[in-house]
Order: sequence, then C-alpha cells, then structure tokens
Amino acid sequence: LSPDKTKVYITINVTEGAQFSVSSVALSGELLVPEGGLRSLIRVQPGETFSRTKLADSAKAISDRLGREGYAFAGVNAVPEVDREKRTVAFNFVVDPGRRVYVRRINVSGNAQTRDEVVRRELRQLEASWYDQSKIQRSKTRLDRLGFFSEVTLDNQPVAGASDQVDIDVTVTEKNTGSLNAGAGYSSADKLVLTASLSQNNVLGTGNALALQVNTSRVSKMAVVSYTNPYWTPDGISRGIDVYRRTYDPTATGVGSYVLGTYGAGVRFGVPISE
Repeated sequence: LSPDKTKVYITINVTEGAQFSVSSVALSGELLVPEGGLRSLIRVQPGETFSRTKLADSAKAISDRLGREGYAFAGVNAVPEVDREKRTVAFNFVVDPGRRVYVRRINVSGNAQTRDEVVRRELRQLEASWYDQSKIQRSKTRLDRLGFFSEVTLDNQPVAGASDQVDIDVTVTEKNTGSLNAGAGYSSADKLVLTASLSQNNVLGTGNALALQVNTSRVSKMAVVSYTNPYWTPDGISRGIDVYRRTYDPTATGVGSYVLGTYGAGVRFGVPISE
C-alpha cells in the first residue's frame, strides 16, 4: 500500500525458464484425408522456437479441415515429448475424427421483421446433408453481407440420443435498414436546389430494395423510383426496375421558349459471381 493508503502497488515476478525449440512433428491416429494436406496446415516446424500460439492454430486448422468432411466433433491433441537436456520438444498430433455428423435441422431465430426465407436462401449448409464447417462459415459471411443484421451467430446443438446428428441454430439481431436524406444548395443558374431521398433495403422483410430520389430547382426537376429484387430467380439472378421523370425549363433563365420533359423506365439484371 502507498503511505497514504489510497493506492496499491503490484509487482509481478516472471521467471521465463529455458527456451525450447521444435525437434520434430508427426501425425498419427485416423487420418481420413491425405496426410500431405494435413501437414500443410501445421504451422509448427522443426528447428523453430516453440510457439504455443502456432501449436493451437495448427490443431484448430486440422480440426476445421476434418469439419469440412462432416466430422464436426473431431479431436486433435498435440502430444509433446520433451528433452530437457537438449531443450527440444517433439510433437505428435493425434487425430480422432469421431463419427461423421449430419445436420438434422436448421433453426432460425431473431428475425422479427425479415422473412425466414430471406435468411435461409443465404445458407450454404443444407439440412439432411453432412456437416461442412466451410459451408457454415460461408453462410455466416453471406448473412453478414446482407446488411440487415447487426449480429449473426451459428451454433451447433447435438441431437439427444443421436451421436451423428446436430442441429444448427442461426440467431440474428436485426437493425434498421432504411435511410432518409435531405439536402439544399444554391447556384446562380438554378437558384435554390433541394434534394431528398428515401431508401429501404429490406422492404416488408422480403429482402427487396426500394429507393426514391427527388431533385428540384428553378430550372430542372427529377424523380427516380428504383426497385430491386436480389432473388428474382432461385439461383440468385437479380432484377431491378427504374422509373424516372425529368423536366428542364430553360424559360426560367430566359434562354428558351419551351419546357423539355422526359419519361422513362429501365430493367436491370445481375448475375452472382460467387457462392
């Protein structure tokens, strides 16, 4: 304690001990994928200084690789063999894949506004197929990319009485997907210029986008309405429809004798480039 009893001083004594290096790395157990593919995931290499972080990352990488083949509960244990005289340690990664796991059911919760199908069409992991960790990670990425949710989690829940089945709980936290913008400006030709826009990227929870933009001044006026359906087809081909009206009044500046007006509509299509 400090003399005035208002502060506490803490001293941490650290003894580093001897530094060890890695002498060898081996793989054993039930290797269900080519050994070369698993060895490429191991970050701990002979001759390097031992790093616990690299050791943990290597075990996780092997477990994730087995997860891509449906082994959701694969165990990878790095067994050390320490030589204190030479200050070296050898590691044997013992692989226990367990049983191949299938996804029984995918449960979606937290989507009070967004329709269930909007969430499910982004999932790459399917029900009644074997568990694939890479597809689950890809599903989370696609849900995050929608912009409809502030948080997305996918959790595995073992099925009671079935060691080879899991349920996946998809939990989302929705956020505001609409915006309203307004602005004003001034120019010598147009005088007062007013702009406003309204957009909603998840109309009525359908995942479709609707936008309205209006610009008006003494000389010109424009209104544009855009509607986009990102899943016009089940394969993810999008379709957008734009309707606009533009008018130009040069008589307001004294350089024209009639008002120009244009109307139009257009259709846009988009093709997904990645899954």
